[in-house]
Amino acid sequence: METIFSKIINKEVTAKILFENKKVIAFYDINPKTEGHFLVIPKNYSRNLKTIKEKDMSYLFKIARKLALKEIKKLGVDGFRLIVNNEASSKQVIFHTHIHIIPSEKLNK
Repeated sequence: METIFSKIINKEVTAKILFENKKVIAFYDINPKTEGHFLVIPKNYSRNLKTIKEKDMSYLFKIARKLALKEIKKLGVDGFRLIVNNEASSKQVIFHTHIHIIPSEKLNK
């Protein structure tokens, strides 16, 4: 199935890529909720967590966590949200499995 994410994977659409290997791609969200908001996407297509292969899901979450820890350290914040929407009823808009990593906002001191 062709989605905006498959176009990014195939380099048909540009994105600010944070990380890429043979299995996943991570890039910054074009409409970030906070500074450093990025997405992690498996290159093997699946609609969402309902249909993803177990091995792809495990690897996706492993990389998402690793990248999230690096990003929050770089930003100087202590936390992040991890969001995965599954189906339109749960606000999934692009039907290609993806994880949103949304770093905590910096607190004013």
